[in-house]
Amino acid sequence: MKIIGHSLPISSKYDSPIFEAVAIQIVLSVFGLLLIDPVGVSKILGIALVAFWGAAVVLIWRHPQSPTRLDLGLIRFGYLPVIAISAVLTCWIWHLRGL
Repeated sequence: MKIIGHSLPISSKYDSPIFEAVAIQIVLSVFGLLLIDPVGVSKILGIALVAFWGAAVVLIWRHPQSPTRLDLGLIRFGYLPVIAISAVLTCWIWHLRGL
């Protein structure tokens, strides 16, 4: 993967899943901000974004040159289940805090 003239020591197989993940995140973020409660939705999407990229970095770090099909699939579409998990956990924590 090349970033502004520098190349990262990871396989080029990661290029397409990373760019597709970013595209999905941009589209969902725009739709999330258009909803009635953009503050609550944006918090959930932000938490999911941080969790997703943390997990993606770990996946890439573990298999930098030879990603498995599961690694590529999780990077490509893993943001969607992370949003669902983030929504459930965030609502549960807000409930426990009395918010």
